[in-house]
Amino acid sequence: MSFVIFDTEYTTWKGCNENGWHGNQKKEIVQIAALKVSDNLEVIDTFNILCRPVVNPVLSDYFINLTGITNEEVSAEGVSFAEAYARFTEFTGDNTCFSHGWGGDYLSKSDGSVMEENLKINNITPEKMLKYRNIAAVFKELYQKHGTDVKTQSSGQIVKILNIQDKLSSLGLDEHNALFDVYSILEGLKFFKNDALILLQEDI
Repeated sequence: MSFVIFDTEYTTWKGCNENGWHGNQKKEIVQIAALKVSDNLEVIDTFNILCRPVVNPVLSDYFINLTGITNEEVSAEGVSFAEAYARFTEFTGDNTCFSHGWGGDYLSKSDGSVMEENLKINNITPEKMLKYRNIAAVFKELYQKHGTDVKTQSSGQIVKILNIQDKLSSLGLDEHNALFDVYSILEGLKFFKNDALILLQEDI
């Protein structure tokens, strides 16, 4: 058995969360990264792709500073969201797809909602709907059981909260890069391995 951990980076601007994504601001996906993981938390396969946004094709300085992803990289390496999504669904197969959204419960879709929003933006009707789960709810239970006081976190902060960020030093990346963030989630699950697997067993 296996499961998928994934993360997305999408177009954003300073203050858009507070302002409610007004006007032409859309959460267009620029990066999808994922790990296919065994039921023993070993990496089976990796996925990392850049997408070219269409509504706002020029990335904001805020996004570039946040993620380290540049317009030049997206222009040179990016594919359409349609192609990226097709590749992602092939990668995931029938596995449950876990992403991280601190404010939601286990059944909330987290980045799965962003994926579905991008399907609408690009007028894509998928052949099948992926099964999304929110891994943040698992971490909340793990922190509570182990007496770790965490009031909020992003996925990339997990290794820093647990003081195991050295495990990702070879990536040469930081939080808000989707590839760093999925490895951060995985290392956090490994930190709590036995308890984490018990909480995940229904969906892996």
